Amino acid sequence: MQDLLEVLRVQRHDFLNHLQVISGLLQLKRYDGAFAYIQQVGEELGRAGSTARLGCPEIVAVILTSELAASKKGVQINGEISTDFEKGLASAFAVAEIIRDMLNTAISLVEVSVGAKGCIDLEIMQKDGAYVFQVSFGGSRNTEILAIESSAVFLGEMAGKLKGRFNTGTSADGATVLTLAVPVPDEVTGG
Repeated sequence: MQDLLEVLRVQRHDFLNHLQVISGLLQLKRYDGAFAYIQQVGEELGRAGSTARLGCPEIVAVILTSELAASKKGVQINGEISTDFEKGLASAFAVAEIIRDMLNTAISLVEVSVGAKGCIDLEIMQKDGAYVFQVSFGGSRNTEILAIESSAVFLGEMAGKLKGRFNTGTSADGATVLTLAVPVPDEVTGG
């Protein structure tokens, strides 16, 4: 709960900063700059809105608190969400805990170089009768392998209890990929 309160505090602070920037640009009669800034903020809010519209508050809470934790380490989480859990999500709290562990692993291992943010890609989709949560990131290979191996067994067991599966892998560009797939409720019950 403390994490969510901090997310709200940070969002409020950011909102007030945006208003100050817009006000300053307007006072300087830099209307094009103000318009461009408003568009940029609108795009950011649109991305945040797609997270907030997910039909699962447990997942929303994990994403928001993970984004805050990542930003404190100079890491950005880029989300692509193409489902809203319209058929529900069985054991949402347990699924959220697995996703939290996946994101925490990525946040702790992602490589942040001087002058550049580290990036974590989070994709949430519905595919082949399952909700799929995929976290991918780059980092130091030896450190990644040890940390991931130590948590993969545990996450795999948790996923198994949900009739799901947890996998680790490497993408074509060398990024580490953590994937959780859990059945869509209708797919489990057969209708």
